[in-house]
Parts: sequence; structure tokens; C-alpha cells
Amino acid sequence: MSDFSATGVIYTEHSALRASTPIMSLWSFQSAARERTRPTVAQRPDGSQEFWLERCDPLLNTILPGMAVSIVVNFGDLWAAGRSLPASSLIPRVSVIGPCTQSRILRVERSVRAIGAVLPTSLACDLFGVAASALVDRIVPLDDLWGDDRPERLLDSLALLDGRQSVSVLMDVLRSRIGELSSREPVAAMAARAITVRNGNVSIARMARAHGLSRHQFARRFTESAGVPPKLFARIARFQALVQSLLVTDVAQWASLSSGLGFYDQAHMINEFHTLAGAPPTTFFQPHDTSIDPARILLRGRPSDWMERTRAR
Repeated sequence: MSDFSATGVIYTEHSALRASTPIMSLWSFQSAARERTRPTVAQRPDGSQEFWLERCDPLLNTILPGMAVSIVVNFGDLWAAGRSLPASSLIPRVSVIGPCTQSRILRVERSVRAIGAVLPTSLACDLFGVAASALVDRIVPLDDLWGDDRPERLLDSLALLDGRQSVSVLMDVLRSRIGELSSREPVAAMAARAITVRNGNVSIARMARAHGLSRHQFARRFTESAGVPPKLFARIARFQALVQSLLVTDVAQWASLSSGLGFYDQAHMINEFHTLAGAPPTTFFQPHDTSIDPARILLRGRPSDWMERTRAR
């Protein structure tokens, strides 16, 4: 995992660029020197949001379960990912990350410069020529899917551009391949959006009836489009909502989150997080830095505060 150093990483979410597109997220990563006055979150004039990440931030060192397909273009030092550090393998410079049902360790080296796009699983066939089910828990070189030298040419054409420019060009490339939104599986695509918007708190049987399908028919169509059964998709959508809620909530109030997010109780919430993230939340969100004595980490406030409180001691 990345060690704490004099630099961090600026994660930028280019929200304005992806407006009116089916793209769920357009992002960029960039190494930067630490500025003590830099806020954790900054709103840019162009509508994008910048998030400051310490190099030991667990969100920079982990690929968490998620029901989407991502394309990543890496211009910096190569990354590696795996279920453990010894089992990790290098990620190709231009790659596709399929839907993830299990968390993985991500090893990010010193020079970080990358861009990416997150897309609904229903677009996998349009973009990559394969169903989302063929990409589940896999990281695949883009040239294996496109079968030509376009990924290499894409990397070369983007390398000299700044973050926002390169993200804009990547968006145009993806939009040109998507064309008109596919109507091949409207039921599954609509259902996936509904499950995501409702943070996984849906009745699969009720959704099937609403579309005039048996539960078995609905599950088959959904799995063909999304890559995983609807029940697992909903479970991971709820987990993603939980991660976001934990990040912005004081740890003293975490217990109150369980019922609002659809968990039976706090124990159920913690157990689900542990199962999908690999550790309970109070352990997962601690800085991934072996040089820090765990006894010095103060679990007070939001997780983004824990590192600052540790350094202040």
C-alpha cells in the first residue's frame, strides 16, 4: 500500500462535463504537494469538485465493490491490484475494470496521473463488445476488447493534455462509441438505475411484477445486462450508499445510520461492511500507513478528520 509522504493526490470529479450523458462519473487523479490550507473538498469555477486524498487514505488504496464498468487511462507510475499485496498484478495503462463483487488492494506508486470514466453495466456491449457478465471481477486491457491499436493511440493523444482536457476527449471518444442509447435491454437498464437511485432498498419481486415478468424472467434479463443477479446488485448498491454516508458522518452517529439505509440494526450494517470491504468500518477507514501507531489514531469526527487528528498529537 502507498506510504504516507510529502505529497498527496487530488481526485477531481468532473460533474459538469458528464451532464446530459449516460456516463456516471468522469474523474482524474493527480499527484500534488501538500498545502496545509487546502480544504478537503474544493469547488472549482468549472463546476468540478476536488477532493484531497492523503497517500495513506484507504479510498486511494482499495477498489471497493461496485456495480459499474470503468475505463482507466494511466499516464503515471503503473498501479497494481489484487486480493492481497503478494497476489497483486500490474494494471495495464489503458484498462477496463468490470463490476466488482469483492474488494481488492490497490497499490498506487509515487507519480499519480490518471483519468477515467464510470459507466452503467448496460453499456458494456455497446462500448466493449462483451456482456457485463464477462467482466465481473476482472481487469482487462482495453486492446483485448477493441482488438486494434486504438487504446495505444488514445493514450498517446491524451498524454500531453491537462486533466480537464484529457477527460473531455475521453468523454467524446466514449460518446462516439455509445451513439444512441441502446434499447436492447430497456427493462434491465431501467431496473438497474432504479436500484441505484434507491440505494438498493427495493423489492425485486415488486420490480418484476411492475415490468410484467416473473421473478425468474426478470432475474435472467437483469443478470444478462448487469452481469450479476438483481439481489446482489441491490446489496452492493446499498453498500456504496453506506460508504458515502459513513464518510460524511461523525463516527459517534454511525449507529443511527443503519435503519435509514435499510439494515436491520447496527450489527447487520457492520457485518455487511466487513463482508464487502474486508474489514469493519472503524478499521477500514484508518490510514493505510504502517509507520503510524494504531493507538495514536483518534476515531473521532468524520474519517477524513482521523489523519489530521493523528498528526496533531
